Parts: sequence; C-alpha cells; structure tokens
Amino acid sequence: MPKLSPETLARYREMDRPAFQFEDDTVNEFFARSTAAGVRFDNAGFFSQAGFFQAPHKQNLDGVDIAIVGSPLDLGAIGLAGGRHGPEAIRKGSHVMGPFHDHTGDIPFQLCNIIDYGDVQWSATDLQIRLEDIAQVFLKLGQAGCATLNCGGEHTTAYGALKGLSQGHDNEAFGLIHIDAHCDTMASWGGDAVNDGSVFRQAVLQGFIDPERTVQIGIRGRSNFLWDFSKESGMTIITADEVFEKGVPYVLDKAKEIVGQDKTYFSFDVDGLCSSEMMATTGPEPFGLTARQVRDIILGSYDLNIIGADMVEFNPVRDANGSYAHTAAGLYWELLNLLTHVRRRQNGQNNPTLWV
Repeated sequence: MPKLSPETLARYREMDRPAFQFEDDTVNEFFARSTAAGVRFDNAGFFSQAGFFQAPHKQNLDGVDIAIVGSPLDLGAIGLAGGRHGPEAIRKGSHVMGPFHDHTGDIPFQLCNIIDYGDVQWSATDLQIRLEDIAQVFLKLGQAGCATLNCGGEHTTAYGALKGLSQGHDNEAFGLIHIDAHCDTMASWGGDAVNDGSVFRQAVLQGFIDPERTVQIGIRGRSNFLWDFSKESGMTIITADEVFEKGVPYVLDKAKEIVGQDKTYFSFDVDGLCSSEMMATTGPEPFGLTARQVRDIILGSYDLNIIGADMVEFNPVRDANGSYAHTAAGLYWELLNLLTHVRRRQNGQNNPTLWV
C-alpha cells in the first residue's frame, strides 16, 4: 500500500482545528455568543435555553424581529383531543434542529432577533374567550412590528392570530397560503361560531383575510363536500392530486400569482401531509403531500411578504415514539427560516438574537 508523503500528511494536519473553530468568522462569532449564553446544539438531556429552537424566553419586544408563540388549545377540534400538547412536543423536538439551514447556509439567530414569547395564558375555559386571549397576544406582537410564528394546538388558533395581527396592521386583510387536507371553511358546527373546521370562513367574514388572495394546497378526502364557501368566495384550491400531477413549481407559480407582494400569512396544518408520514394529527388523511413537497413550498415562498406563519394540529397523543414530532419540528424549523429570510431582506441588515 502506498504511504502518504510527509508533505501531504503535514497539509492534512494543518486542517485539524479544534471543535467549534471554523473558517467562517460569522460561524465562529455565533458559537462564541451562543455558547457563552449556555446554548448547546447537541443531544444533551438538559438545555439551559428551553425555548423553541433554544430561542431565549422573553416578552420584552424591544428590537424583536420574530416572536414564536405556543397556543395549546384543542377545545374546538373536530376529532381526537390532544392537540393542546402540540406546542410542548414541538418545543422539545425543536431543540435539536439547527442552528444552520442546510439549503441556504443561514443561521437564523445571526440574521434576526428571535424570541420564544411563551404559551398564551388562558383567562377562561370557554373556546371563544380563549381565541380572544390569542388575539390579544398577537395584537401586541403586531403592534410591536414583530413577525409571528404560532404553534398550535388546533387550527382554530390561526383565527386568533389572524385577528390580532389584522388589528395590529391597521385592520388589513392578508393574503393566505394554506397547506392542509381540509379547506376549513365549513359553516359553524357544534355550537361554536369558530372551530377548526370553520376558521377560514370566519376569518373572511371578519375581514382578516382576502379570499381572492387565498390559495389552499393539498386539499383532499372525505370532507370535500363541505368547502363550497372556498369556491364561492374566490379562494383557489389546489388538490393533493394536482400537486403530484403538476409539481411544486406549478403550485408556487400559482400561489405567487394569487397573493402577490402584499402582506400574506402562511398556515400549515400537519394533516396536509399524507397520513403515512404524519399520523400524529387530529384529522389524518391518506394520499397527501410529502414532507419534502411541503418543505419545497416553504422554500419557494422566501420572496413573498410573509408577516406571520403557523403550524397547527400536531397531536402527540398519536405519536408513540416521537418520530412524527421530529418531522413536525423539522418543518417548523423551515417556517422559522422562511420568516427569518423575509425579515432580513426587509431589515437590510443583520439583527442577531441576544440570549443575555
């Protein structure tokens, strides 16, 4: 066997740097800051920063770009209860996501000031009052100029987020990119004016979203007869079959044509995924999208004016070994990177996260 020459071996040995010492000074700066604050990007059992993706827990909004919020609610869910535990499961699963984005090479915490605002605190057990509790949190965040990333809980939480953000943005009606198995535009059901089957009908009726700037992606299944309001109000429906037949580029071209460059909200119900990839949800449906297709739709939305996003309906009751939480946390990481990219472009400069 030939041997390496002394010169070649010496060259390789020069490349042998200590751990967390890299050629890129930006990366070195990030690890110096985060390590000093006690952040650990490994599989340690204890994390000193236990927020989503190890973001700092804060409610001081000075200089904050993106606020992540948990909405542990399932009172209006039509299906198996347990979605209220979704934020807790996704927080835990998120700790081993990042800090780099493998597609862009970005470190979100270097680009934007990101916080975990915490979970919405409930003032009553009534569903409609709890939706108002959510709205008040998102009103505060919207008025402070924060982009928001909601973690449900049931899809009804999106109604509270949209209400608060709309009020915080001078009662603006947003465009909507909505990935889901269901349109969620049925009439009121079970005595609740707003529930996870009627959330976007009610958001239209209250002026929070513009149906003609709404695209619903991945729609399929046994409830399709319920979505007349989507069609009649001018929403664009792209079925799961169309996504497979026409491809993600078609979906993105259509979505961008519909929402344009005005303010847009991105809502992702994990039952948009095929139940073979995501059974841990309140209303699983077969024959849905793949995780990679959803990821590619998120990546393709970087050039839009996204002011808020959510991931909802993750239900850990159906997740015996935590594998579905891992997938969901990965897609939640993609949504954070979406908001980070949009906000960094709008800021025109970096505004790094501060843990201390």
